[in-house]
Formats: sequence, C-alpha cells, structure tokens
Amino acid sequence: MLLRNGVITESALTDTRGPRRKRGIRLNPQLGYCIGVEYGPSMIEGVIVNTAYETLATKTKKIRLANLPQNDKISNITAFIEELKNDVPHSVGKCLGLAVIDPGAIDREAGVTLMSTTMEHWHNVPIVKILESNLDLPIMLLNSSISKIRAVDRLELRGAPRNLIYIEYSEGIGCGLKLEGNYISGQTYLAGELGHIRVTDKPVPCVCGGIGCLEAIAALPALAAKAKAGLSENSSSLMADIEEIDGLAVINSAAKGDRLAAHIVDEAFDYLGRAVAGLVNILNPEIVIFDSTISAAGTEGIAALMRSVNKNVMSWHLKSLDVRISKLTSHLGPLGGSVAVMDHCLEH
Repeated sequence: MLLRNGVITESALTDTRGPRRKRGIRLNPQLGYCIGVEYGPSMIEGVIVNTAYETLATKTKKIRLANLPQNDKISNITAFIEELKNDVPHSVGKCLGLAVIDPGAIDREAGVTLMSTTMEHWHNVPIVKILESNLDLPIMLLNSSISKIRAVDRLELRGAPRNLIYIEYSEGIGCGLKLEGNYISGQTYLAGELGHIRVTDKPVPCVCGGIGCLEAIAALPALAAKAKAGLSENSSSLMADIEEIDGLAVINSAAKGDRLAAHIVDEAFDYLGRAVAGLVNILNPEIVIFDSTISAAGTEGIAALMRSVNKNVMSWHLKSLDVRISKLTSHLGPLGGSVAVMDHCLEH
C-alpha cells in the first residue's frame, strides 16, 4: 500500500544475487515537504524538510520582535514564511503543513498563543487562524521546548534515551521532557516552564507576575541587566567597551576571563544548576542536555554549572546520569516542529 501510494520507494541495491536478494526501501523525498518556523524576541528561524526528513533549506532573520505591536509581529512572521517558501524546489511536491513554534504558553487545540514572558503585546493571539487565512496552509502550533527536545532527541541522540530532559537557555528558560519514550506537554500544553520556578527570596520581579523566578535572575536579559548595573562600579571590565550589552556579550566576556562577567555568569549558572538538579531528583532521567548557548561560557563557566548540578543532585542519581551540552547550534525549534508535522502526516 505504501509503495502504491508513493509514500516509500524501492530500488535495487548492489547485493541482488542469491536466494535472499536485498532491495532498498526508503521514504519518498518527493512526496511533499513541511515547513517549521520559530519566532522569538530577537529572531525568526525557518526550515524546510522533505518527506524523507531531509533538510532542503534553512533561513534566519534577526529582527527585534519583542517590542513590536501584535500586527507588526504577525506581518513579519508571515512575510518570512512567504520568503522561505520561495526556496522550495519545484520537484518536491506540495506543502503538507507548517509548524509554528511559539516562545510562550499556548493552547494547542485552539491554536492560540496565551502569553509570552519574552515578548510584549503577545497575549491570547489566535495565531493559527490568522496564519491559515494569510497562507492557506494547514498549521500545527507547538511550544519551543517540545519542538527543541524533538530535534535534539531525533537528530543528535537518534531517539536512544527513553528518559531525557532538554534545558532551553536564552531570553527565557524552559525545559523539554521525554519520559518513558513520550514527549510530555502537560494537560494544557504548559509543561516545561522551568524558568518560573521560584529559586530565591530576593524581591526580583518576573514578567510572569511572580517574584524570584529562575528566569528573572538567570536568563540572558538578567545577565545583561546585572552587567549594566555592575559597570557603574567597575569600569575596568571588558564589557565597558561594548556599546550594547546583551546576555550573550556577558557570557562571552566571562569566557575571556572578565571578572565581573564571570561572577554574574557563575551566580546565574548556580541557580540554573539547582533548578535542573531538582528536576533530576524528581524525574530520574538518563540524560540532561543543555542548550548549546551554555558552551559560549567557556571551560570555567561550564564547570561552574556542572558543579552546581552535581552538588544538588542526589548521589544515587549521579551514578547513572549523563549531563552534556547539545552540539546543535541553530534551527532546533523549526527542525523539531517540521519533524512533528511530518510524523503527523505519515501517521495519518
């Protein structure tokens, strides 16, 4: 049936003699394609994947979406998708679907993004309905953590671990969860909000409305805010010469040995390590894999994070726990989203 419908193709391999001749069975790469697009506060990324799960094109646009009005955000996202579609080869068939990866809390069934702690003017947006009317494509709405753990699990770990935690570290902090072979999204697709665990009694307000959240004291914007405050008393820092300080600039400066930046990063990573250790103690995963952004902190920064995790994880978990940093550096959300759409198409 799959051969008749063109879902798979069959071709002879070199070993075709003898009583058990081998033939090559593979997914048909020309049956169609899926698009994955992730938008966030400072960037839009997109990927095109064919029906053999091969990447045909990638696209990145750096744009400050965070403070734009809602309609301007949608216009930029729509225009980006239209531009990405132009990169599709004519030989790969029709578009089977679009995965939209949102950075905030979503209602997947309703196709609505509920709220975002990293983007203003982004509450209760019927994003699926809007994009379907603009693009005339079937659309699947996913959150960032679920999409990224799919990409890491399928493309980097080859689906091997049954119990996996992926830690997303950027303007926000989230986690993707795979437990007993299943990706966990929660009752209302809100699982993975690691950044909104309260980790300190310090009166640090978070945009979610809480106080002392991990994201408010350890995400990239928090690093930048602490660096700007610290520079008023430490003009000898490497960061004094940076015109526009962001969180990545702080991490890079820490890797170069800047004392102010290193202190800020070590403190943030200590909080992050404690929160991750709490997840490990509860869920007992085989692997914890951190966002590749962590690697920019250099040897000392990574060591500080690992010390915090090891110090706070119960000893019997450590014996079988693998903690590592992802080698995938870009387009994780779009890759995971397009894989999710392709899986759905082939299953149905």
